[in-house]
Amino acid sequence: MTKRRYNLAIIRYQGELLLLNRLKKPYPGMWNGIGGKREASETVVQGMQREIFEETGLNQTQYQLHYTGWLDWHIDGQFIDGIDLFVAEIDPHVQLPRYPTGTREGILQLHAEKWVLAPNNYGVVADLKAILPEVLALHVNRFYTDFHEDQLIGFETFPQTEAVPVD
Repeated sequence: MTKRRYNLAIIRYQGELLLLNRLKKPYPGMWNGIGGKREASETVVQGMQREIFEETGLNQTQYQLHYTGWLDWHIDGQFIDGIDLFVAEIDPHVQLPRYPTGTREGILQLHAEKWVLAPNNYGVVADLKAILPEVLALHVNRFYTDFHEDQLIGFETFPQTEAVPVD
């Protein structure tokens, strides 16, 4: 198995999703989950917890983290990297800051799940929208995505039995 360098969390809070409107590539100006590159010294879970903290200020005591598989990211058929996927469910008693709020990565905002998944919503990164139903159901899958420029041209889902990330 190829070691995946990236991670992505879908953060859920009382029926809404905390998304980031990115300032930087890839997909600037689009809504995406929270994540980034794992550092060499980190486990998969530690890397995800660090990214969540850096991008949102949430610490690991404020949410429950669920591993939901990984995504094999391709551009024009060429493998780019793997992305470990998580759902972070924030404890309903946690008091969140007022949103929207700007960060060094972009704008954080809570959105209704229905809005994010709406078929005519083109402001959400295409592969995020494609994987969301399975990820939010906490199913463990391997996803194959292929992009041409910013267009998703290939997508497949492969159910997995791996319940926890392997480092």
